[in-house]
Amino acid sequence: MQALLTSDVSGLERGEGQASLFLDTKGHVRGVLDLWAEDDAVLAGCDVGFVESVLPDLGRYVLAADVSIEDRRDHETVIAVHGAGSEDSLSGAGLPIPAEAPHAHIAGTIAGAKVRFARTPDLGTLGVEVHVPTGAIDDVWAALEEAMRDFVPVYVGWNIAEVLRVEAGITSFGHEINGEEFPQEARLDEAIDYKKGCYLGQETVARIHYRGQVKRVLSGLRAEFPVTTGAKLISSDNEVGRVTSSAVSPRLGPIALAYVRREQSEPGSALGVRVDDEDLGTARVVSLPFDD
Repeated sequence: MQALLTSDVSGLERGEGQASLFLDTKGHVRGVLDLWAEDDAVLAGCDVGFVESVLPDLGRYVLAADVSIEDRRDHETVIAVHGAGSEDSLSGAGLPIPAEAPHAHIAGTIAGAKVRFARTPDLGTLGVEVHVPTGAIDDVWAALEEAMRDFVPVYVGWNIAEVLRVEAGITSFGHEINGEEFPQEARLDEAIDYKKGCYLGQETVARIHYRGQVKRVLSGLRAEFPVTTGAKLISSDNEVGRVTSSAVSPRLGPIALAYVRREQSEPGSALGVRVDDEDLGTARVVSLPFDD
């Protein structure tokens, strides 16, 4: 894996983790990964789209190495426990909390099931993921509800999780990641170790980092109206970007993520929003992650 991913996987110890990327030979991002190291394995969290579309290709690259790849979607289920007070509630119930380092993780037991408490940036909020054996999910869920009864947790589904993702400026497979983006365009530099040895796509990524710059960057947008995914962004009647994700935030109102030409990506820039040749209004470029 060290020769395939952008991070220094070889330096990981049990309980540690990191963000990483799987690139193609030209340096385009094919997958964004959360890595958690165990004694004899590295677990990777990723979008379902990556598993279905890219994992077979990754498997072909490791055929010659003493490595095997296993799809564990049928074996583990993830419960995300996020929000102010969530960690205090877990700790108060006697459950272990991982170190504050990004992607740190720690083993624990809930309702007799061995679980993993893992740091992840996926919702951009305080909290952890709980990785649960799928067969024990009902018992673990009930035990978490009891343990956190003073926290009064609010249960959210995919739509709210998507709003939180967009607010945090986090990429998603099929939206910001389609296999045509360079890491620097998607603001994924933190997942790259520029000092490590060779990996797939390194030459292009290093050249951009040390000698050049990208023509477009992932940016936040705020508007007074819902912004449609796929909408064109217009400046001086020229297309300068495309919307990749959109949401209506209860806290911020209509927001979106978009790739915008570097020259028009400065916070405060006003861009027209066009759908099917109809100009809908103006959106304002803002920094990521979104704030009030």
